[in-house]
Formats: sequence, structure tokens, C-alpha cells
Amino acid sequence: MAHQTSTRLLIGLLTPGGVLIAAAWALQRELVVREAAAPYAVFFAVGALAAAILLCWYHDQARLLSAALATALTVAALSRWPDDSHAAKLPAIVLLPLNFALFGALRESGVMSVPGLVSLGVVLAQAAGVASMAGGNRYGPIATWVSMPLSVQLSFLIAALTIAALLVRRRTNVEAGLLLALVSMFLGLRGMPSDQALLFYAGSAGLILMLTALEQGYEIAHRDELTGLPGRRAFNSMMGQLGRTYAIAMCDVDHFKKFNDTYGHDVGDQVLRMVAAKLLQVGGGGRVFRYGGEEFLVVFRGRSAIEAAPFAESVRKTIADAGFVLRGHDRPVRRPSKIPDANQTTHPRVTSRITVSIGLADRSQRHSTPELVLDAADAALYRAKEAGRNCVKLADFTQRSFD
Repeated sequence: MAHQTSTRLLIGLLTPGGVLIAAAWALQRELVVREAAAPYAVFFAVGALAAAILLCWYHDQARLLSAALATALTVAALSRWPDDSHAAKLPAIVLLPLNFALFGALRESGVMSVPGLVSLGVVLAQAAGVASMAGGNRYGPIATWVSMPLSVQLSFLIAALTIAALLVRRRTNVEAGLLLALVSMFLGLRGMPSDQALLFYAGSAGLILMLTALEQGYEIAHRDELTGLPGRRAFNSMMGQLGRTYAIAMCDVDHFKKFNDTYGHDVGDQVLRMVAAKLLQVGGGGRVFRYGGEEFLVVFRGRSAIEAAPFAESVRKTIADAGFVLRGHDRPVRRPSKIPDANQTTHPRVTSRITVSIGLADRSQRHSTPELVLDAADAALYRAKEAGRNCVKLADFTQRSFD
């Protein structure tokens, strides 16, 4: 249902993230540029990772915070420990991508939640364990490797495949950010023993995680969690960018309160998701928002109300014809592998008809601002309700309707 919007957001994150990795790679290609930038590498890495940690904390993103902290501790260990320190560096490097995979697999619950605190505790416990190994000096140096050890390559491969699978399944910017940061750290560690390469790639990873936290904060603030649609705040942000010609359709689910009281809020939530999914199929370039409760908005940029009316009527008819199957009390949580015969079910399928009423208005001399257009659409919606519901009514500049 929200695949189109999530794809746009992923592209918006992947593009700057890829540019950051490409910039870090380009710095290593030219000797003159590399030498000129080398004195600033440590400041770039420390600043970017510190900013990522603080921003992830501020936005209450425990997974991203744990990943940023694990990256910072790994870079600190590799940069500060002497070259003759034992292979405690190797466990630190191997654990980094596995931590990324772990944090990618978890569900976000906030920094101060039990899972969030456990994630941070895991990172700090690993750092303490690896640091305690550094005094033993039992395995010999690893900082001068000619090629990346197989254990490190396998660790990064496992983590990359895990996060990529999660990205395909969930399609959220958190998994995309973790994957890009992981790639950046792989390239930096692949260039060891060059401290400058590691620092520049680590700084790029920090910026990627910081950008991901910003994108996720925007998502939480502007997207409706139930339907996946942009919410009222996103609509308010867009109001100043509508241009000179646009139409707004206000859609309301008919008899929703009665339906909700009869069948319960869970079923009501299913109705809202179904209506949202059908509204996303609207033509004419309409962009759908959840305005609040059972109300939705469809914004048609570059179209008048007359031009947008056929598209509003088409989506109204699609919703009315779709039907809605009520979930039975004995319906399993997961879909069974074999669907039982309808004659063998203890409770017959109950289908209800869901309809919406739509009020449509556009920008005109009388309705010259988005707020006035919205008020006109709301008034047209009220007339649609009075006319018997399940219809489209245009604002008062015309009496044309679609029944």
C-alpha cells in the first residue's frame, strides 16, 4: 500500500548516501588530494560519528544509535591501539557487521525501552570484552594485513545479506541506512593499514546514519502509522507548494462510527487500511493523505475540480464495489497453508459494503488559499452526506454531482 512512497524515500536516502561513499572513495584516488585532506580525517570522523550518536539519541532511534556507537568504538580501537597490539582488533572488526545485522533485525522501540537499553548494553559489553583482551597480546599484530581475513569478509557478507533481505521485506530507510553504512565501513577496513581511509569512510558512515535518523524522524512526524499514508502534518507542509491550479477532495467513510461501535476498533482499523489502499489507486496524479479519524484528502495538483471529479468518482465506485469481509472470531492470526472449504467453516463469511462520501473544491477567486479550498471541500462533503452519502459533490460554484 505504501510501496510507492517508501520507494521514493529509499531513493532519497540512497542517493546522498551513495554520494558520501563515492566522495570518500575519490579522496583515496589522488595522492595530492589525499595528502591535503589527511590532517582533517580524524576531525571529520569524530565529528560525524559524534553528531550521529547525538542525533540518534535525540530522535530516540535505539537501533541507529547502537550502530553509530559500535562504529565509533571500533574506529577508536583500531586508531588508538598500537600496531603491535594482539588480535583483539580482529574480534572488534568481526563483531561490527554482526552488530549491524542484529540491530537491523530488531524492531524499533526507543532508546530508553528495555530492548533499546539491551542493545546499548550489548555494544558496551562487547567493547569492554575486546578491550580486556588487548592486554594479553597473545596472537600477534593484525594491523598490517595484506588482504582482509576471510573471517572478516564472511562477517560482512552475512551482515549485508541479512540487512538486504530485511530491506526488501520492510522497505524502510533504517535498513537502507544500515546497509550503506556497512558498505562504507567495509571499504574503510579493506584499505587498512591506511588510517586516513578508515577515518574518511567511518565519517561517511556516521553521516549516513545521521541522515537516516533525520529521515526516520521525518517519517514518524509526517506519516500515519496505521495506514502508511502521509498525515496531516505532511499535508500542512505541502500547502504552500500547491501552485496556482489545484483541487482538494475530502473523503469521509460513511457510517464509520456506527461500524466501529458495532464491530470494534480492530475491524475499524482494517476498514481504514482498506480505504487507504483503494484511495492510493486514484488516477489523475492525486496524492492521498490521512487527515484524521475516518477522513482522507486527495490533492490534485494542476487540475480543476471539474477535471478531478471523474477520478474522485472512479475511486468512490472502486471502494463501494470492493466489499469488505469481516474477520471472524475464529480466524487464525496467520494465514493457513490450506484454505478450508467454506461449507466446513463454523462461522460463515460476512461481507459488508464500505462506502465513502467525497467533497471536491479547487482554487478560485473565492477560494484563493489552501485553507479556503479545504473549507469549501468540507462544505461539499457535508452536502454529499445530506444527499444520502456514497456520492461526490463539488463545491458551491456548481451543482454538478456524481451519484
